[in-house]
Amino acid sequence: MAPGHASIVWESASGARIRDVEGREFIDFTSGVLVANTGHCHPKVVKAIQEQAARLLNCYDAPHPLRAEVGKRLLRYAGGRFDAVALFSTGAEAIDSAVKIAKAATKRFEIVSFAESFHGKSISTSSLSGMPGTRRIVGPTVPGSIVVPFPNSYRRPSQFDPEQWAELCMDMAEEVVRINSIGQVAAIIVEPFLGAGGAHVAPSAFWRRLRGFADKLGALLIMDEVQSAFGRTGNWFAFQEHGVEPDLLAVAKGIASGLPMSAVIGRHDLFDALPPGALSSTYGGNPLACASCLATLDVIESEGLVARARHLTTIFHQRFARWVKEIPGVGDGRGMGLSTGIELVDNPIDKTPDPERALKVVAAAAARGVIVLPPSGSQSNVVRLAPPLVMTDAEAEEGLQRLEAALRETVSNRVQ
Repeated sequence: MAPGHASIVWESASGARIRDVEGREFIDFTSGVLVANTGHCHPKVVKAIQEQAARLLNCYDAPHPLRAEVGKRLLRYAGGRFDAVALFSTGAEAIDSAVKIAKAATKRFEIVSFAESFHGKSISTSSLSGMPGTRRIVGPTVPGSIVVPFPNSYRRPSQFDPEQWAELCMDMAEEVVRINSIGQVAAIIVEPFLGAGGAHVAPSAFWRRLRGFADKLGALLIMDEVQSAFGRTGNWFAFQEHGVEPDLLAVAKGIASGLPMSAVIGRHDLFDALPPGALSSTYGGNPLACASCLATLDVIESEGLVARARHLTTIFHQRFARWVKEIPGVGDGRGMGLSTGIELVDNPIDKTPDPERALKVVAAAAARGVIVLPPSGSQSNVVRLAPPLVMTDAEAEEGLQRLEAALRETVSNRVQ
């Protein structure tokens, strides 16, 4: 088990509740790492999987109706100029494939990504990730990987407001690319918010500049929505909130309620730069995953989970604002929709990260019956929350009360 996870052994789960092998029940603030947007084991999703398992499990690249329907549905939700979909199994595979498409379409090889970003654990996606620990594991990184600053509003210099800081960070990003690139930038890849990087959300000035910067370079813009898609941010896709349409969109996690599935959504003029078969995948778009995906999309639509996410977002963010004011060492509470983070610091003046307390909060929360994600951010001092979209108001309030008790219990002498 990775460091920072709550020390429980899962036995079963339903909706927003987890049960461990000892029979204890927990409120889930993780969605099983952002996959269970529709909740755990939603009856309609389970039924679709069971019925499909009796018919067909895999047909490799052969056409089948469910695969075609998944493509149609994804294009309908994405809108815009998108007209092509390729299906895969994991987020890293989707990111790898999006980069492959970009390199073929532009006939270039450099990829620009952002500090504190996370794009996967394969060799190539780790090279794109801006988390120092992730890059250190695979170093030397893939040639052509250029990392530029991301506007961390919480740690910006006090003389700048968030919009000014975003503009300055984009100025620095353009200068880093000018110095390090040899004119071969194929794509800029970005998350709509930093997920593993600590739930940071860039202000509107960043997104306005980003699309223009990609166009100036003649590069494609890839949006990594592996964590954010399918209602979690209060939109089907987070890019719709930012008002910037990417050229390629990579999605996974919430797409199939926990079964391995991912996709790249793009355009035929870009996909066609690759030879036939270049985007094939042994398990990608298999019938079982497609059945789960279609049932997931049906549930999100029929149960109004996109709007539900917006409602729950208000509950969580209102509580965060109070904690920042009332609980020592809670430096910031932020996020986009239902992907949120609580940054723990020694004191609110110098904002020294407190990773030790973050670990204690995870354990203290689990002891009170609520499961949160392991500490994230480059300093491992951000406790992340990403509850299922089906969570009731009562479950949200109960879970937040338990988490508040864990935060208060772990206040150290340094922050009192």
